[in-house]
Parts: sequence; C-alpha cells; structure tokens
Amino acid sequence: MSTLPSISIITPTLNQCRFIGTTIASVHRQAYPNLEYLVIDGGSTDGTQELLSNYGEGLHWVCEPATGQSAAINHGWQRTSGEIIAWINSDDIYAPGALLQVGEYFQLHPEVDIVYGDCDTIDEAGRSLGAYATRPFDFVELVRSTINFIPQPAVFLRRGVIEKTGLLDESLSYVMDFDYWLRAGLHHPFEYLPVKLAALRLHASAKSIARLGNFASELVQVYEGLFARNDLPPAVLAVKRDAMANIHHRAADCAFWAGNISAARHYIRQSFRLRPWPPRALWLWVLFGSPALFLANRLIGNPYLPRAAES
Repeated sequence: MSTLPSISIITPTLNQCRFIGTTIASVHRQAYPNLEYLVIDGGSTDGTQELLSNYGEGLHWVCEPATGQSAAINHGWQRTSGEIIAWINSDDIYAPGALLQVGEYFQLHPEVDIVYGDCDTIDEAGRSLGAYATRPFDFVELVRSTINFIPQPAVFLRRGVIEKTGLLDESLSYVMDFDYWLRAGLHHPFEYLPVKLAALRLHASAKSIARLGNFASELVQVYEGLFARNDLPPAVLAVKRDAMANIHHRAADCAFWAGNISAARHYIRQSFRLRPWPPRALWLWVLFGSPALFLANRLIGNPYLPRAAES
C-alpha cells in the first residue's frame, strides 16, 4: 500500500452547503493511504464556511473569493503535491473504493498519464438518473462528434500532464473540462477504466442546467481555439469541417433550450454553411422560434433537465 502514488483532490465550491457535506464524506470514506484533499471556497454566504469550519483539523480548506471555478482548481493544483491530481465539484461524489482502484491502476501502468472511468448521474436526493454516456477513448472521434464522453468527476491525471498541457483555461466558466480533454488528448492518450468511479449530480441550480445558454459561446470558442493550433495531427485536421459544423449545431441546441432563439438561429446558420445536411428536428424548432420552444417542452421536454431513470 505504501507504494501507491499520492493523490491530490481539489473541491471548488460556492454556496453549495446542501451538497458539499456529502461530497466531503465521499472523499473521506475512500481511506486512501496517501491522500491530500483541499476545498477552495469562493466566498460562500449560505453557511458553507461554517460547515467547513466544523471539520476542524480534519479538513484543509481556504477561502478565495471572486476567483472563479477554473482559477480555484488551478490554485488548488498548484498548492498541492500529489503525483495524481483531480477535482470533484461540491455537488458530485466519488464511488466507494474509487481512489484505491485509480491508484492501483496508475501503479501498475507507469506509462499511463490520464485515467477516466464510469460515472452515474444522480438527482438532488442522490437517486440514480442513469449512467453517464461514457465510452472508450478515441481522440479523433471526441473532436469530430463534439460529444464529451469523458465524465469530469471520474478523471485523474498525473501531475506531469499539466506541465505539458498547462492549467485550466480561466476564461472558461462552463466547459473548462471539455477544453482540457481536447488539449491534453493531443499529447496524452486517455485510458478508460470500465469501473464506476463517481456520480455527477444534476439539479436545477447546477451550471449545466441553470446557465445552459452560456455554454453555447464557450463551446464555439473552444473549438475555434483548437483549430487555430499549429500542432494538430492530420487525422484531426481531416475532421475539422465536420467538427465545426457539429459544435455550432450543439451550440444552437444549448441556446434553443435556454430560450435564446436568436442565438440558436445564428448557430444553426453557421452549422449549415459548414456542412449542409437534411434538417434535423432542432432546425424546425429553431425556425418557428418561441412557440416551437413551448411546444417542444410540452411534447418531448427539455433534454438538459434531470429525469428519473426508467425502471
């Protein structure tokens, strides 16, 4: 056990008092022999800091107001010293024994730099909503499809990765994880470990739901930055047109379901210019604007809102 690599976990938080205790418990119950855990609070006013203080010396936490989530994670990575690093948000949880499985995998595979595993989605009460759509790693397909099949809470990196890739992009508030996978994947193949490592909580105040419309511009920004690089391999350059069409279509989807019809129309037009294709349902919804949004909500429901898993 003493030869297992050290692991540093960062939890950024802001006004998540109702969930963060469960997150902390999921880390503490790992009982990993060489664990460093740091919570960075962004200036919570909902009782989070009082809750953190109650842990006494059993929890290392700091308050860094107004730095933003990406900056908080970066500061945490720079403050810690573990050979393996990760972050888990203050509404997500680790599966029992996750860190031991990750540590043992890195120990047995010194050539591996990045590992990710399976992840559940859960609701506010911790009830299962189903499995995150994880799949084995394929970098070209990750770029082309624009589908982030790598669940952030279940990702672990060797510290050397940030020396090559850099830190999270602090200009991003919503898709900093997807951006990092795209940047890191250029030089560090991800290894998929088909075991459950974490659970991602979906709830009304989560950024992916409450501020869905803000994802659109960041998704396009990330892909424009990716294809502006001069170190892309030929296989990635070969899918540029498809990838840019797909990311504009995905941005249109986010904008539409967030109720920003004008932005959705803009992104749909950009997608069509890049790659004309037979209209999808989204095109029709966007064409008819706000009445279509009302109808779509009635007929199929917002796909970004959490739904109970089918039995």
